Amino acid sequence: MTPALLTPRLLLRPLEHEDSLALADLLNRPEVARGLCTIPKPFTPLHASAMILMIRAAETRGLEFVWAVENSEGDVVGQIGLRQLRPGCAQLGYAFLPEFWGQGLGSEALEAVLDWATRQARFTTIEAETHHDNPASLHLLEKMGFADRGPIQRFSLAQQGQIPLMAFQKSLTPPLQLAVA
Repeated sequence: MTPALLTPRLLLRPLEHEDSLALADLLNRPEVARGLCTIPKPFTPLHASAMILMIRAAETRGLEFVWAVENSEGDVVGQIGLRQLRPGCAQLGYAFLPEFWGQGLGSEALEAVLDWATRQARFTTIEAETHHDNPASLHLLEKMGFADRGPIQRFSLAQQGQIPLMAFQKSLTPPLQLAVA
């Protein structure tokens, strides 16, 4: 089960069916949609409901963990998640409403997710991809210790074609377990 995570300014909580409208609004924003490969355009509330159901099903098997990101006013300002690619390795995904860009919310949310993932010791490696011309996302990944693995190509549902991306990877080191004598 995806746990709630609390940061100084954010509540990261599991996505709920009631988040369908907010998720559709977020993922339909042109500035956001252009950077997402697996999201069709337009992305309707029905798509969002189906996505939430699929996430919840994968969550029960420990394959996916996705959080709605709420600010201190209780507004959903983004989403962030991890999806298992193979044993020990997860793909990171995140999106935030453009009006909240540049406020450090991505860093705060990502730090909480990475801290949780490290403590769980479920994943030893996190992979991420972003547009080569998305300086904010490139900066966020580098700032959080992701290593640049170079350019790749992916098919984008929104753009109906191959798009260039930059691949990143981060190794997680679980906290030391001290033996009690």
